[in-house]
Amino acid sequence: MIRRHVSNDNPVAMSYLGSYYQRGGLGLVPSHKKAVRLYQRAADLGDASAMYSLGNAYMIGQGVKVDKKKTVKYFRMAADRGHADAQCNLGDLIKDGDGVATDHAEAVSFYKLAAEQGFTQAECRLGAAYQAGEGVAKDIAEAIRLWERAAAKGNETAIAILALPGLPGIAASRG
Repeated sequence: MIRRHVSNDNPVAMSYLGSYYQRGGLGLVPSHKKAVRLYQRAADLGDASAMYSLGNAYMIGQGVKVDKKKTVKYFRMAADRGHADAQCNLGDLIKDGDGVATDHAEAVSFYKLAAEQGFTQAECRLGAAYQAGEGVAKDIAEAIRLWERAAAKGNETAIAILALPGLPGIAASRG
């Protein structure tokens, strides 16, 4: 049934089948190259999940050669379509200057987009940006608010950050 939808150019089915070729399942032998081909077809048809998956493939060289510029390209395409994982990962690449020029303010803008969707990893990274004053004005209270929001959803990183004794600026703003 999935193959029929793929043959009818259904991008969601292509992305779905690609994910099974990537990790195995449904009786399929894993094939990263087949997965990438399906993701590419789905991405060409506008599927944001496929764009994100292509970005990951190019980032780690799974079925294709590592290519940071293509990683950024596909993450940006998916991010522009509201994909929270892609927004957060693109923020990381931009913050670190990995395949693209470093720009903390732009990284923060992508973290904010993902955090607005409740993506806890982005909330943590945005909290760190507010704590350090990277790309935004330093605001410890906002950092704590974001970490508490992520911790309330069970994010282990946020829980660990909030448990750190003497974290710079935290004690003073909680006092």
